[in-house]
Amino acid sequence: MQILGIAILFGVIWYGFSDRSGVAVSAFDPHALVMVVVGSFSAVLVSSTPRDALMTLIGLGEFIPGIRRFRKHTQRIEADREQLISLWREGKRNAAFELAEKSPAPAIKAMLDLILGRARPAVSASAFMELRHDEIAYWQPIVHNWEMLSKLGPSFGMVGTITGMVQLFKNMSSSDMNIGAAMSLALLATLYGVAFGAGIAGPISHYLNGLLDDRLGCLERCETSVNELVSRAEI
Repeated sequence: MQILGIAILFGVIWYGFSDRSGVAVSAFDPHALVMVVVGSFSAVLVSSTPRDALMTLIGLGEFIPGIRRFRKHTQRIEADREQLISLWREGKRNAAFELAEKSPAPAIKAMLDLILGRARPAVSASAFMELRHDEIAYWQPIVHNWEMLSKLGPSFGMVGTITGMVQLFKNMSSSDMNIGAAMSLALLATLYGVAFGAGIAGPISHYLNGLLDDRLGCLERCETSVNELVSRAEI
């Protein structure tokens, strides 16, 4: 993955120096856009494992209505937690067992095991600390990659600006003075870089980090519920 990222990075730089003699000057420059977006993601490939790089893109599904797998899973855990507590307090033990078996969340199964074992708060804290670490290990690299993209966007905008300026000076010394296309790349690459970093990647990382906080808060409520049931001798 690192080799692929480095290869793409050099490809982006080479692309920045490609001929732009026939390029029309406009507010939208796909040349500059490719340099910023593809260049930024190439750096993510260099610094990530294949799984983290793939999950960085899959994380965008949290913005698509009807998908939002991570948010839906958190909501499922919260609903199962409330139902498990209600069933246990009503004395419906068999229904509680069935709920825990059907739940896809390890947290719900852990709740039932801890309640049955009359676990002390320290034991419960240890079990849920492990679950929280698993969630952080799974989701934090995705958040980190988007945070990195928010910083890399302006940097690759400067790469486009530098290549555009080099082309500008080159064209000034040649008979074909297509200065407009080179200047367009130099200016629009900076604009796209700032817009991508501050307007897209930054908010995405903030939103995904909020989803992770929601999941960790849900696990904390699961731990609290276990401790309350055990302390009240409701088992």
